[in-house]
Amino acid sequence: MARSPRGDGPGVWHHVTNRGIARRTVFENARDVRFFLSRLAHVVRAGRVEVHAYCLMTTHFHLLVRSNESGLSRAMERLLNDYVRWFNRGRGRDGALFRGRFRSRPVDSHEYRRRVVAYIDANPILANLVPAPALYPHGSARHYARECGPIWLERSWIETEVRERSGARAYAPRDYPACFGVQVGPALARVIERRIEWPARARDPLDDLLGAAPEVVLAWMRGKAALADGTSIDLPLCDAQDVIELVARHRAQREDWYLQLSRVRSSGWRSVEVGLLRDLCGSSWSEIAIQIATAEQGARRAYGIHRKSLQAIGDYARTVEQLVRLALDRCYGSRAAVGGTEPAAAGPCSSPWTNESRSLAAT
Repeated sequence: MARSPRGDGPGVWHHVTNRGIARRTVFENARDVRFFLSRLAHVVRAGRVEVHAYCLMTTHFHLLVRSNESGLSRAMERLLNDYVRWFNRGRGRDGALFRGRFRSRPVDSHEYRRRVVAYIDANPILANLVPAPALYPHGSARHYARECGPIWLERSWIETEVRERSGARAYAPRDYPACFGVQVGPALARVIERRIEWPARARDPLDDLLGAAPEVVLAWMRGKAALADGTSIDLPLCDAQDVIELVARHRAQREDWYLQLSRVRSSGWRSVEVGLLRDLCGSSWSEIAIQIATAEQGARRAYGIHRKSLQAIGDYARTVEQLVRLALDRCYGSRAAVGGTEPAAAGPCSSPWTNESRSLAAT
């Protein structure tokens, strides 16, 4: 099978990750972490990429990088080859350490990029290692909790985001959580993890939809339905499990709802559910069939009714639009208010915490 193109180019942002083969440990101790970061600093100095955020866990790592002159593949090849050789030589082993080709997802959306930073920071919290990102010693959040850090960590974009949100003229570590301390719930985590495995690049409409007016959301859904060819699906925006729960909650308030587009009545909720799973969650026909316990042909038929109802039935279109906005809010939170709390930082270059956790673990 041919490899999917990475969509790299000068200035392109990427969420990059890789995991140990068979989920084995790839960072066994702090010495491993230091060597990996030293090689990461080396590819930064070579001008291949900028590193804006990172987190190293026991079995995997996450990076938010921006490519310089299409340098992502060469940078990651150099980084991973150097690290695997060093890891194997020090332990008298040979063979693969990582599961294969690293995963990367272009990050086109400004709002999604902010959530990726929050997700990267939240990895040790999701693993129950520390109560706050700044307390984890192997991630970039600890550096943003101070006014300075390693010279290879490119802080300009994140510091600018924090300054603009706080209205301050200079970066203050205490303001970082207000911008990037978003609560990363299970739904958002699943969306990010699904996106990193997505096989093809597609434009991310998240910036257009978060906080958008109802007519904008409805126009987007109608456009998706009108362009649907029955085979292609776009980048997932929401989590399928979360959407199914959302529809079930609203169905309980209005259980009997039927659509009459022809002589045959059909369930309005079934069409809504299939339409949202297909267009909002990026589910395939086989996935939808499993998710809602139906046949693939039944899912396709329900989607056809969804397409027609969006154009012909005003009540149906309003219901879909409201559920799309609710699903986005449940997954991403408010566009303007990305909340969270975290211990405030102390003075320049000083440690803002005590009792640092020194452990590594997998999410």
